[in-house]
Amino acid sequence: MAILSVPYAILPSIEDTHDDDIDNYMKLQKSVHRSILSVSEKKRCEWKNMFLGHPSSWCVGSSRDWLFLLDANGFPSLLNPSSAMSICLPNFPIEFIPSGSYFYYDPYVVRIFVSKAVLMHSPSPSQYTLVIIYGSSCKLAFCTEHGTWVQLHDAKRSYCDIVFLNNVLYALAEGGSVEAWEFRNNQRVPNKVFDVKPTMEIDKEERRQFPIDLFSTQMYLVISEGEFLLVKRYIGNFVTADGLVVYEGYSEDDGNEICPYRTKHFVVYKLDFTKINWEKKSSLHDQVLFLGANESTSLPAKAFSGCEANSIYFTDDRWQEMGLDYLYGGQDWGVFSLQDGSVKLLTPDENRLDPPPIWVVPTSQGFCS
Repeated sequence: MAILSVPYAILPSIEDTHDDDIDNYMKLQKSVHRSILSVSEKKRCEWKNMFLGHPSSWCVGSSRDWLFLLDANGFPSLLNPSSAMSICLPNFPIEFIPSGSYFYYDPYVVRIFVSKAVLMHSPSPSQYTLVIIYGSSCKLAFCTEHGTWVQLHDAKRSYCDIVFLNNVLYALAEGGSVEAWEFRNNQRVPNKVFDVKPTMEIDKEERRQFPIDLFSTQMYLVISEGEFLLVKRYIGNFVTADGLVVYEGYSEDDGNEICPYRTKHFVVYKLDFTKINWEKKSSLHDQVLFLGANESTSLPAKAFSGCEANSIYFTDDRWQEMGLDYLYGGQDWGVFSLQDGSVKLLTPDENRLDPPPIWVVPTSQGFCS
């Protein structure tokens, strides 16, 4: 497979997704084949042996053309799918592990242990800096080529998202605060350079449209054209095939309708550093956002044929629920238009995609920070 210069999603192998029996499911977990869907061509193509040498590995996410993997025993590594180069990473210290014991024999726990991984720069075996959000408390930790994982100093909150820009890590916490740490080559421990707690005005209409008993929210941090954006994602917890958000236990006359979760809306805010508040932003103009398991990224739509400007391309990152029901998971991915508020699913006929789609956003042309 040639090196791609446009954003694309990694999907399960086309050849491995047509049989629902248990034997095929076990084969799927060990498959080294994948398929991809590029935003330009809008068609799905097979990529043989993408995970060659990494059977049964779980792909946590992507950053700067690289994938962060956990193998069947929970040991981490990096993989560049275009070059097939891989980098073994230090094993997690025992104090990171739930309940103080090794948890790697439980595939479900391995899948939810790390929710985001971002690289400071394109890595090599002799030089890399990687930061993760991990554990049920969503803590931050980093590792470098010096060979160990370290909890990030003075990161005391529960975090939703992390991004790198110019050797500085920015972290979005659950309450909407933003913290930053600077990583310097001559320092083993990064310095915390700021911590802001912006306010956000309560939108009563938004609460009416997306009540908390029917919707869940996820938040992302994106740096776009010099602006810090907070993106709030509204997910209907149970959604019918017709798009109706319903309560758990809903059923039609036959009582057999499956109602998996589905993203229904996004709201974008920008950080006003003068007023220290999040202000609603009605348009991304020519920009397009890529959100999900990948490092949250903003790109100019005009740079890539087929990209829809003023839109958000998203994938399913609802890790806690993906493994709870074999009937769905990974299916919640598509394109949201800020222009008209519509959501277009990219595989509308799929109720389950395992492994789930993950965006890979190329950085070779310098569009990403």
